[in-house]
Amino acid sequence: MANLYLCVSQIENNTPYRFGMTGIKVYTFEEALYHYLHHWRQSMEDFLCAPFVEWVEEIGLHNIAIKMRGLEAMENFSMAYLSFLSMTDYLPKEALKALQKELTAWEKRQAWEKFKEQGDFWLTRGDGERAFSFYDKALEYNENVILLNNAGLALLYMGDNALAAGYFEKAVELDGDNIQLQFNHIEALILAELYDDALEIIGQIEQKHSELLYFKGEISYNQKNYFEAIKHFSEAVEVAYDVNYIYRLSDCYMKTRQFEKALETLEMVAEAERGLEFSKKLAGHQALSGNLPAAIKSIEKALMVDRSVAELWIVLAEYYRMDYNLIRAQGAISKALSLSPENPNAMLEQARIRKAEGRTKDYQSILRRILDKFKDTYRTSVT
Repeated sequence: MANLYLCVSQIENNTPYRFGMTGIKVYTFEEALYHYLHHWRQSMEDFLCAPFVEWVEEIGLHNIAIKMRGLEAMENFSMAYLSFLSMTDYLPKEALKALQKELTAWEKRQAWEKFKEQGDFWLTRGDGERAFSFYDKALEYNENVILLNNAGLALLYMGDNALAAGYFEKAVELDGDNIQLQFNHIEALILAELYDDALEIIGQIEQKHSELLYFKGEISYNQKNYFEAIKHFSEAVEVAYDVNYIYRLSDCYMKTRQFEKALETLEMVAEAERGLEFSKKLAGHQALSGNLPAAIKSIEKALMVDRSVAELWIVLAEYYRMDYNLIRAQGAISKALSLSPENPNAMLEQARIRKAEGRTKDYQSILRRILDKFKDTYRTSVT
């Protein structure tokens, strides 16, 4: 007969604890233990931190909170962690033994590897700021190619392109034969608008590569030399297939008002890659060339595949508004807001529809809401 254990969480709790890295909310101490057991790598920032201990107090577990504070004096992380998980009989002993082996192996790893692991977690989630903070710590222990590259990628997520270029440059100095590192360096320089530096590096690379032609095209495009960009992007497309090359080439044709060529170029995109991005690009070209009915049909076709994408409904609402079909525009934006109520782009399009309807007060009211939302976001980011 299986053993039954009484939960230590004996009172109903409506206040959850939210783990920082995973975002998972727990309402009982047992749920928290389960999270600490199965997500221990992502739980280190929460382990014994003041907010978690305070939450344990709040849910009525005063004695456990006292024991947790006592664990802070333990220097060995593994012992403290396992002691914490063993405070109740909730977790199986076999699971704790398996975790002990994992923790022992983890503690034998070098410090920079541990920080890198944390940085990689945040990088895969697009949080460049948190990722960089861990890579920065790791680099204090070991300045290697992988850390420098990943730190550069994190900085790109943050929009700090010039500083990212510096990290990629250091990585290239350590591994000059790695062509991908050189590409990352060039791309960061282009994003930082350091075009001369980027072209100098491109000129130093002897091998002919489609990516280098693409970079030349990007520089020309950003400098509004669209006919020169067409030449480079066309050469890149000839050397290798890449949907980004095709999109950029079609953009150039649009900039030079060669609308038919732009649409013909999009036909080069493989059927397997004609998803959301393709539908938006095609519809955008059709709209800019003055064919709003075709643009509307392209977005509606995409929505037949997936009606849950708020971004598509926003674009559809915009095209209906531009085509003076305000009833359908309102229907589309209502759907977008039902999918993403706080989406600022959806709110802005709703405001534009209100203005087109002559409802000036509603238009101004929505704009104030958007402004207040940005203010709240700013306050959150700086605290």
